[in-house]
Amino acid sequence: MPEVRLKDFREGLSEEEWRRFYDAFRDPEIARLNGHRPLRIPFWLFRRMVQTEILRKDRVAFGVLDERGEWIGAVELYEIDGEKATLGIILSAKDRWGKGYGPAAVRKALGYAFRELGLLRVELRTFRWNARARRAFEKAGFSLVGFVPAPGGEEDAVMEVTREAWEGKTHKMGV
Repeated sequence: MPEVRLKDFREGLSEEEWRRFYDAFRDPEIARLNGHRPLRIPFWLFRRMVQTEILRKDRVAFGVLDERGEWIGAVELYEIDGEKATLGIILSAKDRWGKGYGPAAVRKALGYAFRELGLLRVELRTFRWNARARRAFEKAGFSLVGFVPAPGGEEDAVMEVTREAWEGKTHKMGV
């Protein structure tokens, strides 16, 4: 399993990290996987919007850095309400897809959610047809809850992991 480090957005991002984050939202394939169109706003506005969002009390965002400290994506916990949160991830370094970086980043984010925030449950939604994402989330400890309608005639897979299940899994893995 690759080793990743989470960098809290509140620590500040380098210009290169900001550019890579922005480019991820402009990428058509990544946009499709996230149910959006590629971003068309200018860089300065994107940066201002993100800087405003990270000040919210109900979310925390992290850059995902690889073993060399290079930006490969972002993961966030949002809609934090004291007991639960929703997780989102964008692994923008396509050369890292399918190599375990996504599950590694999600595990780190879950560690933060359960250990630092004291949450009881983390949930997420991904497209039903995105089997690769669903497998990655399962590797990180998530279980399928069911399917629900999504915008555009799509169907979302709803997944979740509880602190109790996560602690049992991490104990078995020696994490």
